[in-house]
Amino acid sequence: MRYQTTTELTPRQALEQALADFGPGGVGLQITSQTNLSLVFQGGGRHIAVPAQPGAETTLEWETREWDYAVEKFMARVHRRRPWWQRWRRRQWPGTSRPASFTVLDHS
Repeated sequence: MRYQTTTELTPRQALEQALADFGPGGVGLQITSQTNLSLVFQGGGRHIAVPAQPGAETTLEWETREWDYAVEKFMARVHRRRPWWQRWRRRQWPGTSRPASFTVLDHS
């Protein structure tokens, strides 16, 4: 499964958090590849790959096999909305919906 989400964290902060959650100190996956802008974890025949793209907001594109639930929880956590006082002018009117915290890119 492939996902995409944005976060206000820097690429480094987002990848450090992913390392803490999914690496040896988290769920115990092994790091098979690591660069300044990407991480790949593997364990038990499953994998998680996450490249980070810097910009006004950091974009994380996830590819996962069998770790969908953990990745979705992570994306929801890092996609936190800004505090109300930073977004009070962008008030939503009744009947409008909030955007999803992530996008499914490929369900294969």
